[in-house]
Amino acid sequence: MSLTGVAVLANLVGMELSELNEDERTALVGLVQMVVFSDTNVSEEELSHVEELVDAFGEEGYQSTLDAFETRFSDEDSFRAFLRTIGRKDARDLIFGTVLEAAGAEAVEDSEAELLDWLARTWNVTVEIEDEPESETPK
Repeated sequence: MSLTGVAVLANLVGMELSELNEDERTALVGLVQMVVFSDTNVSEEELSHVEELVDAFGEEGYQSTLDAFETRFSDEDSFRAFLRTIGRKDARDLIFGTVLEAAGAEAVEDSEAELLDWLARTWNVTVEIEDEPESETPK
């Protein structure tokens, strides 16, 4: 799956990562933790997406948000219940696009895909994937 459209989605949102409130940051950091760090093999590209979050929130801000996520949510069900409370559409779009772009750096595993599919339905996020340009075959 091409994630060019995801990058477009994240870029079309009229919001920056630094504008997310505390709950929205917790949602984003938690989703990245669950999706990107769900396996033991984290690529350089995936790490660069995490570094973007650290840059946006500051090292202390990122770490305190990560600590809050890990303390507050002991299981996926409680985290999903929390994700339902994120209400701002622009924040939802930005969070989803950012997580999907980070997850797209490598193949998305089944459990990650299920979580992202659920989140897209729950948040009513529309993701339009741009078609890859078709290469013309010489005749």
